[in-house]
Amino acid sequence: MRTWASRSPLTSRAPWVVAPRGSSWSTRGSAVNWQGRNVAKRPGEERRNALTHVGRGADGILFFQWRASRSGAEKFHSAMLPHAGKDSRVFREVTQLGQHMKDLAEVRGSRVVADVAVLYDWESLWAHDLEWRPSDDMQFRERMRAYYERLWLDDVTVDFAHPEADLSGYRLVVAPSSYLLTSAAGENLSAYVAGGGTLLVGAFSGIVDEHDAVHVGGFGAPLKDALGLTVEEFLPLREGETCEVVFDGTALTVDAWAEDIALAGAEVRGSFAGGPGDALPAVTRHQHGEGTGWYVGARLTPEALAPVIAQVYADAGITPEGVAEGLETITRRGAHHDFVIAVNHREDAVSLSITGTEPAERYRDRRNARPQGRGRSRRPHREGAAGGGA
Repeated sequence: MRTWASRSPLTSRAPWVVAPRGSSWSTRGSAVNWQGRNVAKRPGEERRNALTHVGRGADGILFFQWRASRSGAEKFHSAMLPHAGKDSRVFREVTQLGQHMKDLAEVRGSRVVADVAVLYDWESLWAHDLEWRPSDDMQFRERMRAYYERLWLDDVTVDFAHPEADLSGYRLVVAPSSYLLTSAAGENLSAYVAGGGTLLVGAFSGIVDEHDAVHVGGFGAPLKDALGLTVEEFLPLREGETCEVVFDGTALTVDAWAEDIALAGAEVRGSFAGGPGDALPAVTRHQHGEGTGWYVGARLTPEALAPVIAQVYADAGITPEGVAEGLETITRRGAHHDFVIAVNHREDAVSLSITGTEPAERYRDRRNARPQGRGRSRRPHREGAAGGGA
């Protein structure tokens, strides 16, 4: 299971606490009660999910709920103490997790420091998902998830940040869906690029201001300096229609969305092939000051984004670790030690080469050592790294 919070600590980078929520990724005993099919958690899955949050900065895990209700709307919602009582797998795993958290006390207070920020703005989400947009297929959450999944697959740790936040500490800033972008945010991002940062912007961004009014200067005007372009017209595809973007000789499938990009200094790195934007620019790169701005004017899947973002990484000086697919690693930095948490989301066991000190085999649950639930934690010296599993 991939969690939305995966590899994404709070932007403040301060330790935090996982609040109890009844969502599909929260800390809960097993199944919820409000979905069409409420799937139970597998052995070891609760510990894996909880320690995934620890990996990205949580110092505490709160549960929903303590005791399963015997009646009412939530009588089939799982709890720390289920209807089966204390002699149950769920309760045993909850108590084991409590012991694991106690054993990890030394990690408390350490922080996750990311090189990449993903821009997320609730007001942009609300504005984006109003009616009367060019295409129902261009959804804020879908675009956020697509870009985030690409970063997740590449084992890249990220923060989420507001477009007007101080971004100077990041090598790369990714704006998957910034439909609503204030003039102040545009100036902030332009200054970030001019100062040496690398910016990657997804389609349908920089369109309206905080009043949902189109910016003077046209679509994308607030980012014109950073990206070296504006957008003349949107070219949404019909339902079921596809075209391609040819990028470095590779054909990448596009659905739902294309744009007519008006260049203002940007270099074309990929062009549309077929569809309403045939032969028009689709992916661009622009040097602005000491940094670089990239733009993707098409809806690409996480897989199709891979060759594009690989070049973006190169501009930003980021080298993904290249771990096995389905394995994620996150480092928490303390005053005296670094702590590496490794989480296996696969159905089979994988190996990870880590150097460090003091292996702590007590974190492995030998009775429930299924591949998705097992791992190992070490306490490394700061100059080294070590593996911790969830």
